[in-house]
Amino acid sequence: MFRQIKYAAVISVISSVMLLAGCGEDQNEAEFRRQLIEKALNDDVKKEGVAFLAENRQQPGVQETEDGLQYLVIQPGNGDKPQLQDSVKVHYQGWRVDGELFESTLEQNEPSEFPLSGVVKGWRKALLMMPAGAKWKIFLPSELAYGAISPNEKIPANSALIFEIELLEIVPAQQVE
Repeated sequence: MFRQIKYAAVISVISSVMLLAGCGEDQNEAEFRRQLIEKALNDDVKKEGVAFLAENRQQPGVQETEDGLQYLVIQPGNGDKPQLQDSVKVHYQGWRVDGELFESTLEQNEPSEFPLSGVVKGWRKALLMMPAGAKWKIFLPSELAYGAISPNEKIPANSALIFEIELLEIVPAQQVE
């Protein structure tokens, strides 16, 4: 019985790899897959974000990391910087590049606390650079936000996003329950 389950698992993995690699596709299927990928990477939302970030990087005070994270220090902090295993308590607001606010802890009048390892790559990168007490505005290319996934109806897939984050407190890993 175990051997049959193991054999089925191996066949399943091989089939998945072949599907992802495009093996067994005829030329039309391969072209269709290529076009879907191209469309996903170059849709209007993606283009709007790329154009916004190209213009934004020219704004006074905006700094940019090698992987495209842009940030503006609104208020420098003077505390420690969080580590990846820590949790953070923050106030934040999030906008799409068209200016639409999609989330705000300020409107809820309640800061948010979460493990740093559980946020999108751009947030993680920015927060690891921020000292406690700092307030930054960050500008995320879609690759550092949610990528080709739409996390909810307010944020389309491939969205570049803007966040204003105030790092209120670092909750060290040993204190996290």
